[in-house]
Amino acid sequence: MNTTELEEKVIDFVASKVDNIDVSMITTASKFEGLGFDSLETVRLLCDAEETFGISFDGNEANALHSVGDIIDYISKHPPEGKS
Repeated sequence: MNTTELEEKVIDFVASKVDNIDVSMITTASKFEGLGFDSLETVRLLCDAEETFGISFDGNEANALHSVGDIIDYISKHPPEGKS
């Protein structure tokens, strides 16, 4: 998957978790807090991302993720097994 496809998939994924937002309003710079996620909702988002994208965050990695772009960067650097 190229970078543009990955960005689109992650943005669509995040948009599916936000109520009443136009997907065009979400960019790689969008912060979870700015999209209305509190800390518990962010944890749920990241757990869902693990399942959806076949990745796994450890606690320290998850704490460093604050934006849509952070998830994209993580997946780019840690592709799911067999998908590099």
